[in-house]
Amino acid sequence: MFDELTGVGTLEEGLLSTRQQEAEAKGMSPDGSRTEEIINAIGTSLGEPAVAVVGCGGAGSNIVHGIYWKSNRIDTVAVNTDESRLKSIDAHKKVLIGKDVSFGRDAGGFPEIGEHCAEKAREVIREALRGYDIVFVVAGMGGGTGTGVAPVVASVAREMNAVTFALPIMPFDIEGSERRKTAADGIVKLKENSNFTIVLDNNKLMGVGADLPMSEALKVVDRSVLRIVETVCDQTSSYVSSLMEDITGLSEQTEDVTPVPHPETTEHNFVHAELDPMFNGFGPNMFG
Repeated sequence: MFDELTGVGTLEEGLLSTRQQEAEAKGMSPDGSRTEEIINAIGTSLGEPAVAVVGCGGAGSNIVHGIYWKSNRIDTVAVNTDESRLKSIDAHKKVLIGKDVSFGRDAGGFPEIGEHCAEKAREVIREALRGYDIVFVVAGMGGGTGTGVAPVVASVAREMNAVTFALPIMPFDIEGSERRKTAADGIVKLKENSNFTIVLDNNKLMGVGADLPMSEALKVVDRSVLRIVETVCDQTSSYVSSLMEDITGLSEQTEDVTPVPHPETTEHNFVHAELDPMFNGFGPNMFG
């Protein structure tokens, strides 16, 4: 069951091919060369990473609603200024922001309003994201709420040491050049606040889902987001499982080793080596 709506309650460009999406999600390159970067950023818990998909604004919340019903291992969070829209979707957590600014309605197409509302609710958003190792921020760009809120949410996630993926969705060309410019400006801000960014473009739906009703064509985007999220989850889980097996095997090999007594040593006989630079900053403190 869902919690009641309270302060915290219960897609470089183009709609990418499935292969490209998987490569992007694995580490932003087809050869997987950046997978290790993601893993290192996650890495100290050696357990299943806690993953959340945060939908910002109307489009983002709709995508989160679909993921809520299609995946049982991903937490969903919806952040919106529109109270009625927030009540109409399902998510594990719902965050209503800026009620004293937009009076429970949308941001009127002004990203500045969406950003202001999110900044005022920064601590509430922080509480909703607490405990997650990987955060995906999903938003339709070009309007007010998604465009303004998403960069703030991504910023909060990074402050909390979560690996942050931004999945912004570009509007259709028919929605006008002004809206697409607003979207492009919002994506710049979003990239500045995220570890990885994958831009999805609604225009590609014209080719991918040309023979489908619009409601069905839009689901292509929904499925693309879910596929990216699941690919990242699968890669990190596989890495952690393999690492745990290696550690367990090493432990078993060393259990029967009989200790050999050594002469006592004193502190001044030791040579203190510096840690390898690649390990600088790596450790439990990464996760606060």
